[in-house]
Amino acid sequence: MTPKIAVILFPGTNCELEAMRALKRSDMDPKLIMWNDTETDYSEFDGFFLPGGFSYEDRGRSGVIASKNPLLDKIKKEAAKGKPVLGVCNGAQIILESKLIPGLDENHVEMALAWNKRIDKNGKILGTGFYNDWIYIKNAAPAGRSAFNKYDQNHVMRIPVAHAEGRYTTMDEELVKLIENNEQAVFKYCDKDGNIVNEFPVNPNGAILNLAGICNPEGNVMSLMPHPERTKNGQAIFDSMRDYVGKSFTITKKDSVVAKRETVVKDIVLDYKKPTFEILVDTVITDNEERTIEYAIKSIGFTNMKLKKQKYFGINLESGIDPVKTAIDLIESGELVNLAKEIPTIFIEGKAFDYEKEHGLSEVKSQNTNKNAYLTFDKEDTVGENILQTVKTHFSIPGVSKISSGKKWTLDIEQEKADEVIRTQILHNPHAMNIYKA
Repeated sequence: MTPKIAVILFPGTNCELEAMRALKRSDMDPKLIMWNDTETDYSEFDGFFLPGGFSYEDRGRSGVIASKNPLLDKIKKEAAKGKPVLGVCNGAQIILESKLIPGLDENHVEMALAWNKRIDKNGKILGTGFYNDWIYIKNAAPAGRSAFNKYDQNHVMRIPVAHAEGRYTTMDEELVKLIENNEQAVFKYCDKDGNIVNEFPVNPNGAILNLAGICNPEGNVMSLMPHPERTKNGQAIFDSMRDYVGKSFTITKKDSVVAKRETVVKDIVLDYKKPTFEILVDTVITDNEERTIEYAIKSIGFTNMKLKKQKYFGINLESGIDPVKTAIDLIESGELVNLAKEIPTIFIEGKAFDYEKEHGLSEVKSQNTNKNAYLTFDKEDTVGENILQTVKTHFSIPGVSKISSGKKWTLDIEQEKADEVIRTQILHNPHAMNIYKA
C-alpha cells in the first residue's frame, strides 16, 4: 500500500513542490493540505511533511505563528500514534516552536533556532544571517534510530542549506547532554569525508553539536534544517520514511533513553536597566507583524487583548557626550529609522521628544506607557552591534558605547492575563532571547 503523506502549507510556504517530488520519488502519495483546512481527517494520513519557506513572513520569529495553528495539535495527536513527521527548514522551525522537538518537555520550548553565526576556527564571527550553499551532513546516530535514518551510520549526503535562523541552540546544558545520550542528534554537519568540524564552512550556522537534524525521543518526529528534498542526494531520508511507514523496520533506541523531564532553565522576566536614552519607533502604515501576532495571541484564547509593537533602541553614551545631539545624529544617519515611513520618539531623562528635520528635537507630552509592556532582545544582539559599528565607522558619531536593538510590546489587557501571554513564549524564545519588564 502506498503511504499517504500530508504536505502542510502555511501562508509563505514555498518548498511544497520539491517536497512533493521527493515523496513521489520514494513511492509515497503526497497531498497538499492548507493551513485553514478544517475538514480533512488527519487520521487518514500515514505521515506528515512540513516544508520550507517563510510562513507568515517569519513575523515574530521563524515558525512561531504557524506553531500556534490548531492543526499542529492534530499533527501532535497523530505523531503520538508513531506516525512520522518531518519538518524541513521553516518546517523544522515550526515543529521546534510547537514543542515537538526535542520533545522532552511538552510544556516548554526547550531550544531555539537562532540567527546563523559563521564562526572560524579561532572563534571569530565571519558573518550572520541568511546563508545559502551546498553542505555535507552525515547520519550520526545508529541506523534506524529514527524514521529517517535507516541506512549506514556515517552515511554522508551533499545537500543544500538556505536559511537565516538555523542555529540550534539552548541555554540548558543538561539538555545538550540528553540529546547526545538519547542519540537524538541524528544528522550533523560534516566535511566530505564525514569528519565533524565545528567551524565554518563545515558548520554553516554555528549550531551546537554541529546539529543539522534532531529527532524526538521516540524517533518518529524530525526537525531538519538542510533541504534533502531539493536533490536526489537526500533521497535516502525519504526512502527510510517510506520503509518505516511500511513497517520494514521499527525504530531502535537504547533502553536508557530519557523520554520526559521537567525543564531546568526557568523563563524569567528580567528587570531592565535604563540606558542613557531610548528611541521608540512607530510605523506610519499598519505594522503587519504586530497585527499577525495579535491575531495569533487571540486565537489561543486571549480574545480581548490589543497589542502594540514598537522598534526599540537603547543608546549608552560615554561620559560628557550630549544625548540630544547624538540622538539627532543617529536619526539622521538613517541606520535606526526610515523617516519616510517611521516616526521616532526619543526619551531622555524622563522627557519625551519628537524629531523634525528643520527643528531637531521638540519636547512633547509623553504618550509612553509601561503598563503591561515588555522589551525583547536577542541574547546576541548582532543588529545592535552592526549599527554601532556603522555609525562609528561611516558616520563618525562620537561617544556611543552601545546600541541595543529590540522590540517593545505593550499588551492592553489586565496584568494577570498579560503574564499568561508572556508564558506562552509567543513574544520570545528564552533560549535565544531575553525579555524585560519595560
